[in-house]
Amino acid sequence: MRRALRIRAVKKTRVVTPGGRTVFHFKLTKPAHVVCGMCGAKLNRAKLTPSQLKRLPKVQRRAERPLPHLCSRCMREEMKKMLR
Repeated sequence: MRRALRIRAVKKTRVVTPGGRTVFHFKLTKPAHVVCGMCGAKLNRAKLTPSQLKRLPKVQRRAERPLPHLCSRCMREEMKKMLR
């Protein structure tokens, strides 16, 4: 197996060919949606792989606000709790 295919991001399925040989088919997994850390709602961001994220500037990797890992509703609630 090629070294590039020995990673968790590649799904491996065992397939038996008509000739009787057993071979592996490889399929790269697609990145999932970014979700809120509290409620699990989808965040309005691009679905990117870690290697694609690495190439972006830091400003584009995350939201420019106090709690970027939360959705706007949860962020507002947390800010209210902090102010109390």
